[in-house]
Amino acid sequence: MVNDQIVNNIKSVRAHIPEQVTLVCVSKFQPVEAIRAAYEAGERHFGESRVQELASKVPQLPQDIHWHFIGHLQTNKVRDLLKLRPYLIQSVDSERLLKAINDEAAKQGIVQDVLLEVHVAKEETKTGFTPEDLSTFNFQLSTLSHVRICGLMTMATNTDDEQEIRRCFSLAKLLNDQINEQIVNGQMVNLSMGMSDDYRIAIECGSTMVRIGSSIFGERPKNNIQSSISNLQSPKIRAFFFDQDGVLYNSMPYHAVSWAYAMTKHGLPYTPEETYRNEGRTSTGVIQEHHQRVFGTPASPELVEAIYADKSAYFNQLTGGFPGTIPGVSEVLHYLHDHGIQCWVVTGSGQRNLIDALNATFDHVFTGIISSFDVKIGKPNPEPYLKAWERSGFKKEECFVVENAPLGVRAAKAAGLFTFAVNTGPLPDQLLADEGADVILPDMKALLDFLQNNLHI
Repeated sequence: MVNDQIVNNIKSVRAHIPEQVTLVCVSKFQPVEAIRAAYEAGERHFGESRVQELASKVPQLPQDIHWHFIGHLQTNKVRDLLKLRPYLIQSVDSERLLKAINDEAAKQGIVQDVLLEVHVAKEETKTGFTPEDLSTFNFQLSTLSHVRICGLMTMATNTDDEQEIRRCFSLAKLLNDQINEQIVNGQMVNLSMGMSDDYRIAIECGSTMVRIGSSIFGERPKNNIQSSISNLQSPKIRAFFFDQDGVLYNSMPYHAVSWAYAMTKHGLPYTPEETYRNEGRTSTGVIQEHHQRVFGTPASPELVEAIYADKSAYFNQLTGGFPGTIPGVSEVLHYLHDHGIQCWVVTGSGQRNLIDALNATFDHVFTGIISSFDVKIGKPNPEPYLKAWERSGFKKEECFVVENAPLGVRAAKAAGLFTFAVNTGPLPDQLLADEGADVILPDMKALLDFLQNNLHI
């Protein structure tokens, strides 16, 4: 019955798509059986947003499928993605990512087709090149011999205002026309825009490729909210595992500046944003990953020690040794503690002054603390959360995680734990969603409201 519905949905969608427009069936989070049903109905283009999920599906499905990667792509996932030989990477949102794809494609001896993601929506959470970026972008970059720019991809503002949607798509079409000559010498290039709610408008505005999921496969729960409510209503809620920086301490802005200062001082150009993307790793892991990416070699132990010493000194200079706490987190901790639920800290931090201050700062609510001193491998490896779970003595379904960082979410989900992502930093929610966060909330007040409304104990 489900497969029949998918076939009927495809027929309905196809009735509104001209032959020259490519239909990409957005199959992210869909089971293999659903994708196979669409394949047997004649579809060959499918869109995925997570490298790990794509890697699990490719071996199970026909080899003539054209896989499109449509989610946010982190540079540390580029190698694994290219090994899967995607037909098209639609979500290249920065020159840095474009160069990373080119470098890895060169190593693998391939030329990768990509689209540049352009940000035309009135939403800061969406990513991509701005129209101003594209106006100065050099599409003839001679050093990028292993990527082929095949057009643009965009998303309209999430709104019911058709005029605003048309503005977004019309602007993308105008940009596409302006750079068409630069990309492929006047040949038609791809303009990927339009999803289930707005693909007909996108086609009217000149889209050559539409990405449609729910209109084919049906609606899916967002952030597993209903599932999460069901889990939280269970009487067996024993422990919450909290990350430290960005969850308990309001330290990330200071870490970002300190890492940029120390790395750059030692010849490793580094931006504050990279700190947020690396958040969760041990300090040694941060330095080694960045050194390997910049120079292609491991950093010496002496260099690691020097960078970390400078970073710590600058952090303490900025904060006086204490960065303050995240607004609202004390209320969350005391709510759980007052209801007999254990609170643990699971952090990649190695700053003893902050770790040692945790219990005094938060009124001794913590049952245990797992830090970089307790594990061999830090986040995004699941070892820190697995160690906390093992020490708690509870079942996995009785333990929950509160994280704020993509790599932390990845570690928690790899450990098999239900994960709240409270986005206290500047990164878009989509990065947390891509790592599998079960529920994404904007701040600690929202988390407390959620727990009070759904936690029945």
